Amino acid sequence: MDMQKNVRVNFKHKDGLFRFIFKDKEALLTLYNAVNESDYTDSDALEIYTMEDFVYMNMKNDLSFLIDWNMNVFEHQSTYNPNMPLRGFLYMAAALKKFIALNRLDIYGSKRLRLPVPRYYVFYNGFTEMPDEEILYLTDSMDGEDASEKSSVQFTAHMININRGRNSRLMEKCPMLYEYSVFVAEIRKRTSQNMPLREAVEEAVEYCIQNEILADVLRGNKAEVTDMCLEEYDEAFHIASEKEISFEEGRREGLKSAEKAQLRAEIFKQKLRGKSEEEIAGSQGITLVEVRKILEEV
Repeated sequence: MDMQKNVRVNFKHKDGLFRFIFKDKEALLTLYNAVNESDYTDSDALEIYTMEDFVYMNMKNDLSFLIDWNMNVFEHQSTYNPNMPLRGFLYMAAALKKFIALNRLDIYGSKRLRLPVPRYYVFYNGFTEMPDEEILYLTDSMDGEDASEKSSVQFTAHMININRGRNSRLMEKCPMLYEYSVFVAEIRKRTSQNMPLREAVEEAVEYCIQNEILADVLRGNKAEVTDMCLEEYDEAFHIASEKEISFEEGRREGLKSAEKAQLRAEIFKQKLRGKSEEEIAGSQGITLVEVRKILEEV
C-alpha cells in the first residue's frame, strides 16, 4: 500500500519521523487497530484533533484523533520521562477542549454531556532498557499520603516499547511500525560503529529502500527524512548536554556545571554508539545507578 508515496514534508511545523509516517490516516488506523485489537477499515472515520501548539524537543511528536468514541493521543518518545502522565493529561485536556468547541457543547448547561473516552499511549524507542509495556500514573507525581486515593484526578500513560525486537505481536499487526523500528535500529547500528551521524542516516535510508523497508516513505523524501532524523538526534543530544542532573545524596556535589554537562554529553554519546550501561559506568568512573539516572532524565 503506497500510503506515503506522494506525501511531501511541510516544515511549517517540525514533525518527528514517527508523526510524519503515522499522520497518514491509513497508517494511523492500522496502528490504532494493532493497539486496540480492532479491525476498522474506514480511515475517514478518524477525526483528527492533533494540537499544533504542543511541541517536545522542538519537534511535533503527537497524534490526537477520535474514533469509535475514543479520544486517542498517541505520542512518540525517544527518551524515558516519568512526567509522561502529566504531559498526556495536558494533551488530553486540549483535545477535549477542541472537541467541546467544535461540537458547540455547553459545559455550563444542566444537561450531562456525552464525552469520548480518553486514551493516552506513548510509543517509546529510547536507549534506557524498558519493559514491553508499562503503565505510568499521574498520582505517582503527587506529594502527600494516599495521593492515589485522595486525588480527584487519575490519569495514566500507557507506554509501549517499539524498539526492534520488542512487542512482536504488535509489530506483526502493524507492519509500518515494525519497519520504522528497523529503520531506527539500522541508524543506531551504524552510529555504534562510530560512523558520523549524517552518514549513518543516509546509509540506513539506502539500506531500507533496497530492502523495501519504509520504501514508499523514504524514496520520495530522502533529504527531508534525513533532516528530520538529524534534527531529532541533535535535539536529544542538546537535552543530554543541557539538562540539570542531580546525583542522589550529593555524591558529586563538588562537580562544576561545565563538568556536569561534559559528563552528560559523553554518556549520551557512548549510549548512542551502542555501549552498554555497564561499559559507560566503568569508563566514566561512576555507578550504574548514576548512569541510568542520567539516561532516564535526558
